[in-house]
Amino acid sequence: MSSYLTSNITVANRAIGGRSSRSFIEQGRLAAIHQVIKAGDYLFVQFGHNDATVGNAERYTSPADYKEYLRNDYIRGTRARGATPVVVTSVSRRSYNATTGKFNVSFPAYVDAAKAVAQEEGAPLVDLSALSRVYLDGIGVDASKGIFLWLNAGQYSNFPNGVQDNTHFQERGAVEMARLVARAVARLGLPLSGEVLPGT
Repeated sequence: MSSYLTSNITVANRAIGGRSSRSFIEQGRLAAIHQVIKAGDYLFVQFGHNDATVGNAERYTSPADYKEYLRNDYIRGTRARGATPVVVTSVSRRSYNATTGKFNVSFPAYVDAAKAVAQEEGAPLVDLSALSRVYLDGIGVDASKGIFLWLNAGQYSNFPNGVQDNTHFQERGAVEMARLVARAVARLGLPLSGEVLPGT
C-alpha cells in the first residue's frame, strides 16, 4: 500500500497469516492496535478466508459472528479511539467457472456480511472481492497463475518442488491487490483519499 500513498502516510501492517476475525481478537492483536491507534489514523480490516475454515475450530467464525466482530470490535472499537475503520471485503481466490472462464465470488457469505455491516454502520467500504474479480477476469485464467503462488519446481528456493496455491499471492499479485485498494480509497472521499498518488 505504501507504494501508492504519499510520504505523508505511514503504513503499519499488523496483518498475520492464519487468523480469523475472532482469533485475531482472542490473541490480543486487535487490542495491541487499539493501544496505539489515534485520531486521524485508519484501520483497514479484511478477514473472511480463515473465518470460513469450518474444519478448524481455532479459526472458524460463522458469518453472523463475523459480522458482529466487525461491528463491535473493529468498527465501533476503532471509532471509540477517534480513528476511522475501513471495511475491506475478502479478496478473490483463484476459483473460476471452467465453462465461462469467469472468476467466482470467494466466501460470498462473508463478503455479504462485510458489505451489510459497513452499510449499517456507515463505515467506508472497499469491495476488494468485486475489484479483484474484475481484475482477474480481465487478465484471464492462465495469466492468473502469475498472480497467485503458482511456481515451477526449482523456480524459488522456498518451494523446491514447485507449488500450486490458489489463495496466496506472489509479490506481483500482492502489488496488484494493493493498487486496487489504493484506487478504491481515492474514491472514498476521505482525507486519506487525497494522499493516493496520481496515476495509481
